[in-house]
Amino acid sequence: MSKKARKIHVETPSSEEPIKMPHEPKTRKGLQRAAKALLGVTFPEKAICPHHNAPLDYLEASFLRQKDLLVWANRGGGKTMLAAVATLLDALYRAPVKIRVLGGSFDQSDRLAEYIREFVQRRPELVEGRMYRDRITVVGGSEIRMLAQSQRAVRGQHVQKIRCDEVDLFDDDVWQAVQFATRSKGKTRGSIEVLSTLHRQGGLMHQLVQNARGIGREGDSGPGPADPQPGDTPFGYHLVNWCLWEVIERCGPERNCKDCLLAEDCQGVAKQAEGFFRIDDAITIKARSSRAAWESEMLCRGPRRQWLVFEEFDPAVHVRKVEYCADWPLYRAMDFGYASPLVCLWVQVTPAGAVHVIDEYLRTRLPLAKHAATILARDLGRVEMTYVDPAGRQKESTSGAACTELLSAAGIPCVSRPSSIVDGLELIRAALAPATGGPRLYVHPRCEKLIEAFASYHYPPPSSPEPDKPVKDGPDHAVDALRYFFVNRLRPAGETQRGRY
Repeated sequence: MSKKARKIHVETPSSEEPIKMPHEPKTRKGLQRAAKALLGVTFPEKAICPHHNAPLDYLEASFLRQKDLLVWANRGGGKTMLAAVATLLDALYRAPVKIRVLGGSFDQSDRLAEYIREFVQRRPELVEGRMYRDRITVVGGSEIRMLAQSQRAVRGQHVQKIRCDEVDLFDDDVWQAVQFATRSKGKTRGSIEVLSTLHRQGGLMHQLVQNARGIGREGDSGPGPADPQPGDTPFGYHLVNWCLWEVIERCGPERNCKDCLLAEDCQGVAKQAEGFFRIDDAITIKARSSRAAWESEMLCRGPRRQWLVFEEFDPAVHVRKVEYCADWPLYRAMDFGYASPLVCLWVQVTPAGAVHVIDEYLRTRLPLAKHAATILARDLGRVEMTYVDPAGRQKESTSGAACTELLSAAGIPCVSRPSSIVDGLELIRAALAPATGGPRLYVHPRCEKLIEAFASYHYPPPSSPEPDKPVKDGPDHAVDALRYFFVNRLRPAGETQRGRY
């Protein structure tokens, strides 16, 4: 088999060939050599797309740096096989350690275990005693066990490594329990790895990826690195991401780009590829897939825009550097919160009627007086009015005052106006994509949380009890603040504004 054509492949040695344990890998090249010598596999080393990783980057971050990892890769991208290799390297070189493979069901956990069993069946010297479907013990006493997600399976575990497959199928309470199930031992750091595609908007994997990138977090933190860097802190989940182009086989001179179904997305990058995914298989998959599914599952461009509230939102169109203009009126729009973030947006309306969202503020667990002080300090000019949630007029049981009263006392008078969620969302949609003319809503790139909210605010599946009611799982807070601006400032006249303080 050609090394050039296959960078992930398995070689079966003769039964008489003795197993030799290479020295423990200390470098990236050493990892490649150890995987080749022990298990007969090699991996693509080169990232093709900007901000992506090579599959070997995962092995390096896992074994050499022992990070908590999110591994986001395309369907058939080799992530399960790589995780099996990482599991065996941990078990052999860091013995005795305890490793758990956790899936949404036992069958799901067993898919990763199948690779492990395939490797050790070729190297029977690696196994101690009998090999069972749910557990394998390798030389040195390391134990690998396969579990199905449940509270009973996870709670009480004190293991060194947990590898989770397709976390979107995990229950929230099980996922939270996983966070407390690892313990370091000797030079082995307790760590968790998540291996998944990313196809469900608002799902757990989507949330984890956004957090790893620094997008959608509560507070004012900006975006972080999209991939693990050598100098990173070992704490927190780090994203390793590759797509079809990092694992596709090299395209030979016999293929003509003009006649290739992949040409639109490939742009010739497969001519420099070094992977294993067959080009003919990629062509077949694209031919029978929708564009949305192809981009999500194979090109790793994010979850499908299925059930999105704002399908009209396009960052390439609606995200612009719209800066403050002293000649235009300035407004604030706020959504209250404590455990959830309090959101404040600064908005201007141009003489032509376009809405510019120029800045944002999101913070949790602060007294309203501190929010008010920070908001006033960030004002770019004189604010005409602050539009808020009508619920802010209700008096709190602890202070005996309403949020709007507290803000007014701090120097932020507020206006609120009752409206339905549907009415507000429809006004935003009309500004994003009017029936006539161009867009009338633009957002500054610094408003990262609002941009992420547009891209992830979604409806529940059609089978849900309230399929027409957007899910309140995080993105709704920034959207609600914008909605209050539209229903108060831009809703057609005919109703009296209420709740002015």
